[in-house]
Amino acid sequence: MKHSALRSRVRGVSLVEVMVSLVIGVVVVGAVLVSYMASGKSSAQQAAYAAMNENAQLGLGLLSRDLLLAGYAQPTGFEPVTPATVPPTFTGNLARTYSGRPVFGCDNGFVSPSTIGVVACATTAGAPAIEMVYEADLLNTVPTAANVPSDCLGNTLRPAAGTLSGVDFFVTFNRYYLSTGDTGRSELHCASNTRDLLGQPVPGQPLVDNVEAMKFWYGEAGALAADSRRVLRYVTAGNLADASFANVIAVKVCLLIRSSEAVLDMDLYPDPLLPPKYLDCDSTEQTITDKFLRRAYFTTVTLRNKMAF
Repeated sequence: MKHSALRSRVRGVSLVEVMVSLVIGVVVVGAVLVSYMASGKSSAQQAAYAAMNENAQLGLGLLSRDLLLAGYAQPTGFEPVTPATVPPTFTGNLARTYSGRPVFGCDNGFVSPSTIGVVACATTAGAPAIEMVYEADLLNTVPTAANVPSDCLGNTLRPAAGTLSGVDFFVTFNRYYLSTGDTGRSELHCASNTRDLLGQPVPGQPLVDNVEAMKFWYGEAGALAADSRRVLRYVTAGNLADASFANVIAVKVCLLIRSSEAVLDMDLYPDPLLPPKYLDCDSTEQTITDKFLRRAYFTTVTLRNKMAF
């Protein structure tokens, strides 16, 4: 009697209960997986933005440093009066080792960034490029093994024409431009007019990866003395009033950086009429179709060697 009563109170799990438990388990596991996948995608995008910020900081830092040095040259002494007198008399004006243009830019890039001599602008469509020129010494460049100033790639510079108090001086022509690297990605390159041991031009080298676009606006001062240290407008190289760049006293720079991996989740944009977009260097909306993130970074640099009182 007692055994039969106990057996009546012991029963197994019904099929309905098993199915309900399975459904609940699947829902819980699915929610965990969705959360995990979303977290992974978010982490990938955050890592991509961090890498883009690092590339932009490096690229803008290199360009800003050379822009701050552009036009720098040591004084060579007092400039004599013409015609010469005996004994010589002096005007009291200091001459400079380099008195040429501090910056020069081309809206379509250079014909040959590594050319020895004056660089020329390309006539076909291309990415903008810029040249910064200044006297290089052991303090504003990285000295080579021979204790000689270097260009933007660390190449040994050759002495410029003339000397400073009987000592050779050096002028670097650092040219920044975009080119496609071995990986197929657009990169920020630098070249100069440096020669190798055989007297041949030294080819440019990449500095920063994933720089998809670059643009420069030149801050042009007025021709009048009252406006010589005041930017009246920012224009591209082809729209300068003075094509010699003599009145350029500031430069605005934009680098458009692309992520190294296709990390954009297109599922977040199911509506084909509302695709993901970004703003380019001209603040124009562009549509993303390849899942790569993009962001434009800006900076403005004053040419301090053109702003002396």
